[in-house]
Amino acid sequence: MKDLKDKVAIVTGGGTGIGRAIALEYADAGARVAVCSRKLENLESVCQEIKAKGGEAIAITMDVRYMDQVDDMVKKVIDTFGKVDIMVNNSGSGYMTPILEMSEENWDMVLDTNLKGVLFGTQAAARYMIQQRYGKIINISSTCALGAISIGQSAYVASKFAVVGFTKASARELGPYGINVNAIAPGRIPTPMVYESMTKEEAEAFLDEGKRSTTVERTGTPEDIAHLALFLASDDSSFISAELIASNGGRTNLMGR
Repeated sequence: MKDLKDKVAIVTGGGTGIGRAIALEYADAGARVAVCSRKLENLESVCQEIKAKGGEAIAITMDVRYMDQVDDMVKKVIDTFGKVDIMVNNSGSGYMTPILEMSEENWDMVLDTNLKGVLFGTQAAARYMIQQRYGKIINISSTCALGAISIGQSAYVASKFAVVGFTKASARELGPYGINVNAIAPGRIPTPMVYESMTKEEAEAFLDEGKRSTTVERTGTPEDIAHLALFLASDDSSFISAELIASNGGRTNLMGR
């Protein structure tokens, strides 16, 4: 188990799925965790799990698409815990539709959540990390940024490719201040977002296709991603920055059919 004792972590989209698993993993490693998203009920449930095991956590409702809400969230974390060491930009949105049917509203919703949210989270956390000359920023991208692209994912794919570029650019700018910035490319993980972005039948087929295209012949879990996020948040990864690291079971269908 990596040691995050005395560290303070923020996890956006922390109420369900991958974000929830990361928040719990960090708390188990000793971090004090701020769990953030739009739905208070989900956040409170995660905080209760953490506190039941003797950890410290706070729930903050906010929407990553709005700079003022992200800034206020980080300020609340500083006011509560005194610092921020780890920022996980995990909040995400997916909308499956063919390119010719994509509306401007849905395009903006996906890009604002998946990309603008990463910018705002990085800005707000880095301002404090620069002062302490230490920080870990972890952005959740996707295996689609490596080429595992399905029909109807244009907005999602565009946003996740852009997250990789932003990760590398911000690592370059923030590295001199002792801040590591990396991205994770999850494979197909059964999360609420998958089931919310398509019908149940489509979601099951989507996940089954992902399972069949892995070398390990299984679907991933949120905990698989959390294990990698824990390593990247620990000091054992201090010489790793500007990287996109996949946790996808060894996908064999990158741009294949």
